[in-house]
Amino acid sequence: MKYKNLQVKVEYNFLLLVCLLVILSSCCKNQKFIKHEIDNVLISLPESFVIKKEPAEDSQVFSINVGDKCLGYICYGDYKAFEENSFFITDDKDLYEKYKSRELKAYFSKNPETDSKNGIFNDNYYYYDTINKHRAQIMLPKKANKGSIGIHFDSVDIHKNKMAIIVTDLSEENKELFLKVFKTIKINP
Repeated sequence: MKYKNLQVKVEYNFLLLVCLLVILSSCCKNQKFIKHEIDNVLISLPESFVIKKEPAEDSQVFSINVGDKCLGYICYGDYKAFEENSFFITDDKDLYEKYKSRELKAYFSKNPETDSKNGIFNDNYYYYDTINKHRAQIMLPKKANKGSIGIHFDSVDIHKNKMAIIVTDLSEENKELFLKVFKTIKINP
């Protein structure tokens, strides 16, 4: 009897997961995509998105907007790749107590080197992917309400300009949508 109840729960949870995935995948299918060109980079975004050039000194910055809401930014030029907020990890309890409530985040760990190397306290996951024959670093949030969605190309032209898209609106719909958008990026020589 105990195993039968467990099997029913597993089947119920699986059915709910399948329904959720079907709903999420269907919400973005009917959107019409429009191509936008930023120097030598072509990107397709939903028709409802508006790209607006923002003031910038050393690079080009464009906001990605839907109505009055800014979802994120496209950055093109000379700048650093993704960086997590500043924090440190320590196994010294006194040092942790001294810094835990300051601007610089402090985390206590019994294995600070391993935790640092594995990115345990980062807000995002990172991995590399190939997008239309170009290596890109993809960033996804670890938690639903904290972090960013993004893509970074280290060199998109002969001048070694970099390009990134960083999205701070973390809805599930945006995660799915921007992973599709990232696949549309084309870099012309």
